[in-house]
Amino acid sequence: MFNKSKTNSGNLPQDAASESNLEDIQDEVEVDAEQAPEQAVVAAPPATPLTPRNSMMEMITTTATKPSILSEGFSFRGEIAAKGAIHVEGALNGQIQVDELTIGARGQVEGVVTCSSLHIKGKFSGTATCNELIVTSSASVDGHVVYQTLSVQKGASIKGELLLVK
Repeated sequence: MFNKSKTNSGNLPQDAASESNLEDIQDEVEVDAEQAPEQAVVAAPPATPLTPRNSMMEMITTTATKPSILSEGFSFRGEIAAKGAIHVEGALNGQIQVDELTIGARGQVEGVVTCSSLHIKGKFSGTATCNELIVTSSASVDGHVVYQTLSVQKGASIKGELLLVK
């Protein structure tokens, strides 16, 4: 199948040079095993090359997370549990458990929220537990929010209870 003579890998592309060297190593291992069967030589398996699919999956999992977006005019009712960020410009009603939740200026969220960061620009009503709470001047909050750090801009509307937990 392949020529077993050694080739000059200097003129070959890197992948071809690697394959040639791998063939030479495998040939040497086979010869050593035949000459001394009591001393079996085991070569390390070659590293698996990155296929386009593997490299794409690596890119997806290693890049900074872009938020999933619930667009204006879109309404969702139910339960959401996800790693990463969600940006809401439509209406979301239910139980939400995410890393970051941003309620856009036109967004409305009603329900129970558990997240690391809650950024409210639109309307929120319900119960939320978060590490970081940011309430902008255009926000309307009606409910019970437990937080560790808080930022509220002048003009925000807050009804209910904001509770600091250390």
